[in-house]
Amino acid sequence: MGQVGNLVVVGLLTIGSGLLDARGFVFAARSWPAGQLDPKMALLSLASFAGGLTAYIIAVKFMQNAGIQGVALQSAIWFVITAVGIAAMDGSIGGWSRTQQVVGLAVAVALCWLIATTRAAEA
Repeated sequence: MGQVGNLVVVGLLTIGSGLLDARGFVFAARSWPAGQLDPKMALLSLASFAGGLTAYIIAVKFMQNAGIQGVALQSAIWFVITAVGIAAMDGSIGGWSRTQQVVGLAVAVALCWLIATTRAAEA
């Protein structure tokens, strides 16, 4: 598989992993209504995390093939997607101020820049 193919697979798997993990966090937050465990929400959370972790482990293989070697850089991609996914899924992103939206976008862009420039420096 070529470099572009690796990056496409990395993107798809990382987005899938981040969104599944975000869903797991949202379900986990709903697992204890009124202090009582809701088994359905707990199982949905566990299943979401299991799917997200599986996708992430596979994504790491393609990240390494694409030259993204550092664990910090690999996890940074996942982190941005997961954080945005949680905010979108629980509805809080709609309540973000303009400043928070700008900072969130700046952080995402900065992480993308860090990943791109670190990979270029390694080449």
